[in-house]
Amino acid sequence: MPRQDDEHEDYLDDREDPDPEDADWNMDPAVIECPYCGGDITEEPEYCPHCDRYLSKEDVPAKRSIWLVAGILFLVVLTVVGWLWIH
Repeated sequence: MPRQDDEHEDYLDDREDPDPEDADWNMDPAVIECPYCGGDITEEPEYCPHCDRYLSKEDVPAKRSIWLVAGILFLVVLTVVGWLWIH
């Protein structure tokens, strides 16, 4: 009667190794060139760590116009002055 360990060893000997072409051994992200400074960067970041420029227009944070901020501030001051004038 064969031992159970012998059967397990036969099973291990019959296994096939994975095909290296099918395996993804390289877990490092792909490296691309920054379109602005030419530095090597991974595809994951939103901006280049070398030149601090955003890689796509969608990633650029919205800039607030100085006129928009000034207009809102003016309306707040006008509201406060009007409220104080009435009371």
